[in-house]
Amino acid sequence: MYLQSSFSNNSGRGGVVDTSSSSSSSSSSSNSSPTRVNNNSNNNSNNNSNNNIPNNSSTLYRQNLYELPTYWSSKEKCPHLELSSSSLRVTYKNNKTDNEAGLIRANCCIPPSCGIYYFEITVISKGRDGYIGIGVCTSTMLLSRLPGWERNSFGYHGDDGNLFKGSGTGISYGPTYTTGDVVGCCINFVQGVIFFTKNGVPLGDATKDIKGLSLYPCVGLRTPGESLEANFGQRPFAFDVVQLFKEEKQRVIKTIKNTKTVEDDSISTQLVLSYLIHHGYSETVKLFAKATGTDGDSLNSQLDDIKNRQRISELLSKGNIDEVIKELDNIYPNFLTQNRDIQFKLLCQKFIEMIKTSPIEETMAFGQNHLSNFSFESKEYESNLNEIFSLIAYSDPYTSPVSFLLEKSKRDQIINDLNCALLVYCHKPATPVLEKIVKQAKVAIDQVVHQNASPAAAFINVKDFIDVDDN
Repeated sequence: MYLQSSFSNNSGRGGVVDTSSSSSSSSSSSNSSPTRVNNNSNNNSNNNSNNNIPNNSSTLYRQNLYELPTYWSSKEKCPHLELSSSSLRVTYKNNKTDNEAGLIRANCCIPPSCGIYYFEITVISKGRDGYIGIGVCTSTMLLSRLPGWERNSFGYHGDDGNLFKGSGTGISYGPTYTTGDVVGCCINFVQGVIFFTKNGVPLGDATKDIKGLSLYPCVGLRTPGESLEANFGQRPFAFDVVQLFKEEKQRVIKTIKNTKTVEDDSISTQLVLSYLIHHGYSETVKLFAKATGTDGDSLNSQLDDIKNRQRISELLSKGNIDEVIKELDNIYPNFLTQNRDIQFKLLCQKFIEMIKTSPIEETMAFGQNHLSNFSFESKEYESNLNEIFSLIAYSDPYTSPVSFLLEKSKRDQIINDLNCALLVYCHKPATPVLEKIVKQAKVAIDQVVHQNASPAAAFINVKDFIDVDDN
């Protein structure tokens, strides 16, 4: 800006709902359809649907920690099967033998850290014989077999309702299914079980042998005309998977709360007390200290410090920068000298306050005498000065592109920065230890999820333990 030159004199999941970050009322519908967690998968050229998955329930998901299956993979498909352009509909093509099984896997395996994974298929047509199977398998399963026919695969078949677990011989499990039916497969990694559903009704546990397996959603077809379409969360499910997540989350939280811990009241008392002192809740500090027996001379000194910081904050919130600087020099000698950044922010705020109330000549003189030299100290200071000096160029700065500088929130930001700097100056942490612990707990939980270390972590959110009443 030209004003700066004159002052210087040198011129931006499918199939899984994660309720870890939502309350019980987060969902407007019990069958809310989840989205994929990570949109960075390597989509094939025929996959046109995945970018259109709705995101109307984004508060239900733990974002960007893992990739979830969201479509059928054209590279993991038997030649007898035909895949639609959406990569969701699969049809058995006519071939010479007309009785060879064909399997297709999803685009990626299911990460155990998602906690619970669910997907559904709608039978478009049972074809000639209805030899359709839904389930999960590993990446090594042959594409010429139906789900459940080989080791480490599990499948529920429509023609007989049988369950297949690593064998060509099925066992009685559920009802048959045919054209128009909606069949689902749910993998609960916390409980270590798989179960299937028909038209939204769960059919009971199918297996508990999934530990250590990398599983892919899969379907198989065997006779001409058989056709199905998958739902990986692109639309609402027939089964109430949201409720399942809520129930599993309650079990996980109950287990954590029932875990015995070493109690040390003195540590928790100090954590809470330091938090209250940091944020200046003086009356609450008095009551809490009295109730816990931690009041005394040391606390009185800290209460005096709270009053000082509160008085300075009130002056700053009113835009009285001269009084703020006077109080700082009086109560905290050498503070501004040692905190050049705070000094710069206060002087910039004074310039902004002068824009509102003082003659333009007086404001420009203040900028030249007290601020212009900061531009030589850093590029950041120079950029900030160019921004605030540009206020002078507008006849009505309140309607200018930089009018946000005149808002009260600008003062609030400096109040927070000043409070933290004063705490450090008084040999106290800039951030309360309690807040650091909460933040670290959040990071630790995310890392557990990211590293697939525990499926139960998908249901844990620190906020739940802060907000939820134990009663």
